[in-house]
Amino acid sequence: MNTLSLLIWVGFYLALLLPTANVLATTNAQTLTQSNARYQPHSPEQIIAHWDTTAAQVTNTTRVMNADSISQLANDYLSKASQPGYSHLYGIAEAVLKPQVESGSNHLPILLAWAQVQQHQHRFSLAQQTLSLILLQDAAQPTALLLKARLHLIQGELSAAKKTCMALLGKVDLVTLGACSLEVRSSESEQALRESYAQLQQLIVSQGLPTDERNLWLLQMLADMALRLNQPERALQHLQQVSNKNSLSYWVQWADINLALGDSPAVIQQLTPLINNAPQQDDALLLRLVIAEKNLLQDSPIHEQLAQRMQLRIARDDQAHAAEVALFFLQVQPDAQQALYWAERNWQLAREASDKLLLERAQQAVALDLTHLQQEG
Repeated sequence: MNTLSLLIWVGFYLALLLPTANVLATTNAQTLTQSNARYQPHSPEQIIAHWDTTAAQVTNTTRVMNADSISQLANDYLSKASQPGYSHLYGIAEAVLKPQVESGSNHLPILLAWAQVQQHQHRFSLAQQTLSLILLQDAAQPTALLLKARLHLIQGELSAAKKTCMALLGKVDLVTLGACSLEVRSSESEQALRESYAQLQQLIVSQGLPTDERNLWLLQMLADMALRLNQPERALQHLQQVSNKNSLSYWVQWADINLALGDSPAVIQQLTPLINNAPQQDDALLLRLVIAEKNLLQDSPIHEQLAQRMQLRIARDDQAHAAEVALFFLQVQPDAQQALYWAERNWQLAREASDKLLLERAQQAVALDLTHLQQEG
């Protein structure tokens, strides 16, 4: 597998990591407020909006580029997009790739990058269709098989995911093949999770921990398994071994683990400068920072900022961020009915262990509210 394909695959996997949703709220939430007042600029010269013209500019530039150069440019954007504050670059990458895809391009790197973009937008069916086009050209293409297996897993299609992993036999190294298969098996049952976690650790010990992009992939997989086994200390130990921590998925997972450990001060200390120094603020990090502050009975302007962002997600019926909205109504502004609605919306798209836990928590919140009403009545 070449470096470009590996970058595409790992970036695709990392973008699929969903919130673990296992932190506990300890304080009452503030009420959402909305302002209907029309904003008036102070002077005709005041800048009141910044329009991002990068997508249009880049699209114009790509008209004179060949397929190899376009795919390289798109993957450069995708690599940067995985970092905190740069998720808007997924849209730029999509703009770069779209003319090629719409013209019927069969260029493999372009299709692989396109599948990653569609996955990030939670257009899983379109991503699968793109991967099928790739595999029609090359049924043994390892990157496409890895991406396809991961998509089957996130959609709860375990048999299809397992079959796709096995198709990698003889096409990738033992660590990659084993990790693909063990991740799928870990979703079958509690016992399978325990066995998969132990076997993945043994595999890495025997074969060695890769120093390439798989370093982050494997350690995050181990941390996820450990956290699902209610071993947050072990999960944190795995993440501490990550060589390159400059990814949004890393910091989301790191925050979830520390919140599970009850270490809200660490979350505040790490996420505050990370958010403040980023070119754009990520909802996932804002959400976890607010949860940490509420755990310590702290308040700050970001609470209202997060509430407004969640209101925007709701107004847009943003299913791609349904898990974050559900977690918001569980952890920040308790509303069991809203939490259940968004957890169910998320479950329609994603069916991993974390999504099941989120749905169960929302169902429990609704049941608890019903019990309280019955007691009061």
